[in-house]
Amino acid sequence: MKQPQRKPGKWRSKSAKPVRKPAAAGTDDSEAADDPARLSLRRLDAKRFALLEPFTAIDRKEDIDEVRKMIAGGELEIARDELLYLVSDCRGFLEAHNLLGELALEEEDLSLAQGHFGFAYEIGMGSLPPGFKGRLPANKEYNGPFFLAGRGVARCLIARGQHDKGREVLEQLAKLDPDEKHIRELLVQLKERGNAK
Repeated sequence: MKQPQRKPGKWRSKSAKPVRKPAAAGTDDSEAADDPARLSLRRLDAKRFALLEPFTAIDRKEDIDEVRKMIAGGELEIARDELLYLVSDCRGFLEAHNLLGELALEEEDLSLAQGHFGFAYEIGMGSLPPGFKGRLPANKEYNGPFFLAGRGVARCLIARGQHDKGREVLEQLAKLDPDEKHIRELLVQLKERGNAK
């Protein structure tokens, strides 16, 4: 099965397709349903929010578990085909996008990995209302896969020499969760790398 042809988004390589409409101000499931790649957002308290896993992804938990077994068993091509099917059926399935990114990294294809991680990152960003000033704790609900995607695309950008773009992604994630230690560590490493030059 071949991956569908995609157009580039801001953080993705030239082999990826934009899926998001401009995010609407509301945060309920009916608006998320207007765009299959837009995730719902739930208020946790006055300032904290959580992205919610799409129902189609919840329904496919067994499928993603099978894919992980395929990867562990070295059946990478079959796993990739299954993941491509899962994301074509559920574009907001961030875990499947992230696994595709990991598989691309295993094959040392930074451009493809950047595309997969970037696709998932843009889905998360596109699910936030315009002017969003809240916090997205990385350890809550579906925020984890979103942050994993953001770290993945930032690492790919940096590895490909696009340090400013990688820093921009990390700084955006740091605004969404200032307590996320992996993001802070990556920003420190990037600053030290810049100072060493």
